[in-house]
Amino acid sequence: MADDLSQRASRLSRLWSELAMRHVALGSSCGCGAGGVSLQLVDFELDIVDYLEDAGLRSGVSAVEEFFRARPTSQATGLPLQSLLEGLEREEFASEASEWLLARLERTLNSFAELHGGRTQGGS
Repeated sequence: MADDLSQRASRLSRLWSELAMRHVALGSSCGCGAGGVSLQLVDFELDIVDYLEDAGLRSGVSAVEEFFRARPTSQATGLPLQSLLEGLEREEFASEASEWLLARLERTLNSFAELHGGRTQGGS
């Protein structure tokens, strides 16, 4: 099972690397410079991790709540989503917390890929 979690995390890490530099459409045009605004998906990295932290702390799953209470806040880490994915790949977290995180990250990143022209990387 740990190998499966690590492989899923590896796929998500590759997907995030592919998606992170993509531009986000703002309204009917691309945000790649229209009106002086430039947004890329990587600009939403803190939002994704903040969402996970908030949902995790309210999850009712003790291993997940414990994971987020013990982890530095997303603002304290340099690349919080990439760091989280690397930890999942290296199997650094309890399996219950890893499974919870991977399920949510798969939905979130696959959704970004579908909305912004990328391909999804399997998973649920």
